[in-house]
Amino acid sequence: MANDPESLLRAKLTKRRFLTSATALGTLPLVAAVLNACSPPPPPSAAAPTAAPAAGGGAPAQAQGPASGPLKFVGWQYHPEIVEQNVNTFKQLYNEDVSYQLVPGEYHAIAETKLIGGEHFDMMYSEEDHLVRWMKASWIKDIDAMPGAKDMAKLMYPSNVKDLTTPEGKLGGLPYYSGHNAFIYNDQHTSQLQNFKPPTTWQEVMDVSKELKAKKIADYPYLSAWYRTWASLSWSLFSIWYSEGEPVFDDNFDPTFKDGGVAFQKVLEWHKSMFDQGLVQPDILTLQEEALPEYQTGRHTFMVLHDYDQKTMNDPKQSKAAGSVKNALMPGKTHETFIWTAMYLMGGKPISDERAWNMMQFFGGKAKDGQYHVAKRWALDFGLGTAWKEVVEDPEVVAQWKTWRDLDTTTKQINTSRGRGISKALWFPEWDMYMMGAVQDYIQGKTEIGALIKDLYDKAVALKKQYAE
Repeated sequence: MANDPESLLRAKLTKRRFLTSATALGTLPLVAAVLNACSPPPPPSAAAPTAAPAAGGGAPAQAQGPASGPLKFVGWQYHPEIVEQNVNTFKQLYNEDVSYQLVPGEYHAIAETKLIGGEHFDMMYSEEDHLVRWMKASWIKDIDAMPGAKDMAKLMYPSNVKDLTTPEGKLGGLPYYSGHNAFIYNDQHTSQLQNFKPPTTWQEVMDVSKELKAKKIADYPYLSAWYRTWASLSWSLFSIWYSEGEPVFDDNFDPTFKDGGVAFQKVLEWHKSMFDQGLVQPDILTLQEEALPEYQTGRHTFMVLHDYDQKTMNDPKQSKAAGSVKNALMPGKTHETFIWTAMYLMGGKPISDERAWNMMQFFGGKAKDGQYHVAKRWALDFGLGTAWKEVVEDPEVVAQWKTWRDLDTTTKQINTSRGRGISKALWFPEWDMYMMGAVQDYIQGKTEIGALIKDLYDKAVALKKQYAE
């Protein structure tokens, strides 16, 4: 087998991770056989995947002749009906042909399986934690040399540009949306308490939850996304770790929690205590759709959720708590939270650089007619944040956002947020998935806190050594 970047990354994927992807696809026996037969470990001289060459070679991309066939675009399951409409608008505006593929379930794992199998895409959704991983496998390429790319970076917020940038300083993609985890409460419940003020510590969240339960105002006052998937338990945990000043990993991608960390152990113990005391519902670990339908029932008081989802909580067509859901700063020592930038990435070998770049600009920025067709629609209709300053400051967007949240609080929260630098580590997605499973076991009483911390620390050390970045 050739020692090209894609082959090396395929060899590096742990069998557990790959089989998880295969199970989701329903092709476990075949993929397992392929993995065992075709993916031997790389020779000692190739201990880690090599970086893919920088895209573009320095000159702006030019039209590549009569490249035919549809552009292939793959994304996860978030309002695919709107994506289809956006695809049709792009096709009409650019006289283009596009094949849009929806991937339900564990998107990144399934997408990796498709890419390993040789499937070709011209543009893909991704969170920032797969940017480096996919680039080193040559499944994507940076857009730094594409026409106008460097000027675009000046029009975005610095934190978003950082998420979109490779460790080598190149622009890796364009923004799909920007979000952060927010803390909300149901005023229908808290107005029944004397002298209620939004909690400023997680202990206060627990104490008020006990009071709400004792007074039968809410059977399960607290709710969050604890399901084992990339946008649920991991994002919730990192948000609360950050709110307590726990970095989890340092700038060298080394774990900071060997002896319990600043608050790594404290936060995990808080989660288990909330579960053990019945302050969260017993099936919280199995709630999909980021537990949003549960909060919309109006039965819960507090929640950590993606900030834009507060819009649905205050929509009377979707939520019984509509009009009563308020946002407050994250409780905790620092009040920080996790902020992220989802992105559009260009395939490593697009059918045409020019055509793919047109599609990326339409979806991830400003179209050739000068309009932010996609970013502004997501902002107005679904509350999604964006990296583009012009859209965030658009009077129509500002007025709409003010109808369902306290925008001053949101601004303060965004300014008190941090991204996950560890997302640029090639091995992080594997640790992240492993971590969620281990934490779920701990919450259910299947392991002790000391054993859990040692396991997660050792796993991070082993993966970093395995990939030898």
